[in-house]
Amino acid sequence: MMGYDLSYIDAHIHLADPAYDQVAPVLDDAAASGVAYLLSNSMDYESSLRTVELSMRFDRVIAAVGIHPWTVMNSNVELDLSKFDSLINENQKHIRAIGEIGLDGHYASDDEKKRRQKEIFQHFLSLAERQSLPVVIHSRLAINEILEILPSFKPAKVLLHWYSGPSENLHLFKDRGYFISVGPSILYSKRIAEVAREADVSIMLTETDGPVSYYGPFKNRPTRPSFIVDVVKKLSETKHATVEDIKEIVWRNFNSFISLER
Repeated sequence: MMGYDLSYIDAHIHLADPAYDQVAPVLDDAAASGVAYLLSNSMDYESSLRTVELSMRFDRVIAAVGIHPWTVMNSNVELDLSKFDSLINENQKHIRAIGEIGLDGHYASDDEKKRRQKEIFQHFLSLAERQSLPVVIHSRLAINEILEILPSFKPAKVLLHWYSGPSENLHLFKDRGYFISVGPSILYSKRIAEVAREADVSIMLTETDGPVSYYGPFKNRPTRPSFIVDVVKKLSETKHATVEDIKEIVWRNFNSFISLER
């Protein structure tokens, strides 16, 4: 992996999304704003293939593969989970995490859907354990069940992306060694601002979750990695630290999560 000195990190983006049909301008934006690495997450097997291909083409793209809980709820075909084992075994240099996986209480509207979500989630946690990979977890309206499930598995690391649940869980996250990621919504969301205030900086990463759209100063703007610059600036104000301090801490946290030197 290439080295960068105190650069920015986008720990959660979806570069395989159709909204990023032209990836080169997105990566040019990252380079121009000092975003060294982008952990590109997947939604299904097809986007996992595309994400791996992007990682092969671009040094600053790190691939995470998996099935999003939204896909689990909206797929009309049986998901062939065994394909992911082969994909990882054949692309270990580029696939550095499992994601985006998890549970979503909003999508799971009945017991059968909840069962299916949980089944897929546990499959990927087991896969992460076998492959010694970290996991990127979607936890909307489902954090309690996720916290009950996780101790039964041993992924390399855990990132609870865009965490917006109860602040009282943040101490537990630190005790368990889990990370959370904060994105552009910190600039206008009271809830995310509260999470950022309460969380220890030692568990924090920065993300865009692009191409998700935002409000506040980002309204009507296509989401780009350069948004991370504003996120870090806001974090520095929230934590009463310098921008350089926050960049260094996030870099160190990301290196701990993804093992850049592997």
